[in-house]
Amino acid sequence: YARQAQQSLTAHTLPGPTGEHNEWRARGRGVWVCIAPWNFPLAIFGGQIMAALVAGNTVAAKPADQTPRIGRLFVDLLHRCGVPQQALICAPGSGADVGAALIDSPWCAGVAFTGSVPTAKRIQRQLALADRPILPLIAETGGINAMVVDSTALPEQVLDSVLSSAFGSAGQRCSALRLLCLHQAMAPAFERMLAGAMQTLKVGPASRWNTDVPPVVDANAQARLLAHIRTLDAASEDANSGVALIARTPIAPHVRDTDTYVAPSAYRIPSVTHLTAEHFGPILHVVHWGEGTAAPDLPTLMAQINDSGFALTFGLHTRMDSRREQLCHLSQAGNVYVNRGMTGAVVGVQPFGGSGWSGTGPKAGGPHYLLRFINEQVVSVNTTAAGGNAALLTDSTS
Repeated sequence: YARQAQQSLTAHTLPGPTGEHNEWRARGRGVWVCIAPWNFPLAIFGGQIMAALVAGNTVAAKPADQTPRIGRLFVDLLHRCGVPQQALICAPGSGADVGAALIDSPWCAGVAFTGSVPTAKRIQRQLALADRPILPLIAETGGINAMVVDSTALPEQVLDSVLSSAFGSAGQRCSALRLLCLHQAMAPAFERMLAGAMQTLKVGPASRWNTDVPPVVDANAQARLLAHIRTLDAASEDANSGVALIARTPIAPHVRDTDTYVAPSAYRIPSVTHLTAEHFGPILHVVHWGEGTAAPDLPTLMAQINDSGFALTFGLHTRMDSRREQLCHLSQAGNVYVNRGMTGAVVGVQPFGGSGWSGTGPKAGGPHYLLRFINEQVVSVNTTAAGGNAALLTDSTS
């Protein structure tokens, strides 16, 4: 099946001079290793697999360590729907063992990965060090996703966007809001609104309809997030640090110790540069900006955001068309959201993905995504030597 995947899938005739026939052909590369994350164990897992298959490849799919069952069920469903078992296998297991072995396989023709930056870098190094042809890597990672709010924004609309973007799904989305940048003129009042709204959030099991913030995925994730919170709490005790707790959502005592909960927390930090890494959970960091103040002006703020190297999602709340155009131009993020939440990219409408530390592209769901899964071939024929019969030149497999 891997060899069959390398046959021509489609062909298009290209313009050329009289007496010449040019044809562009797309071929599958072979076996793609698809490695999916736990936070979208069906949507991203399925998207990787289907893209590789429809581009004419075979697939070895590894679901995340934490979500092997849903991966297996989806692959079994595809097999029942007619996808040959030889064309698609599910290979659950740890990334260090199963994932690494799949990538090391001489059959591996490319890797599609969604997950953390450190893991993406390990895969990149593993591919680079292997003594074999250069293989493509499609990587989508995370980001220090920022939202800029100016003094013309509607506070109630901003509040709704912040709560859903920072704390929905316990902040466990690649696109989740990590850094809220408030204009000095409205920051104090908005922080009071935010603190009040955070007291109304309900932390509890994801299975309950009235839960706003569920547990994080596992104990390891919880430990990392709580360590970051302890660091911020310690800094907030120093009056000169510029760090201050804005609000923390309470967790009911009977809930707190029953699962891997992390209380939604919002901290004011002194600058964008104070946040140097993504913290994948319900922790919001807030900075102030404003012209003619000690805080950075807007161009400086945007430069600091871009200098982080992450470029996944960016949010903006403003009622000024000129500011929208200005910041959409300045932002390097792959997805920009204006006067709305920053999560929940719609399939077929909002192709998703970033650049820099946030991924390689092309965007999932975008017009160039499938092209990354193929090899291209151009066949040029002197038709006069073939008697001028162009019909004989078409490959029966095209």
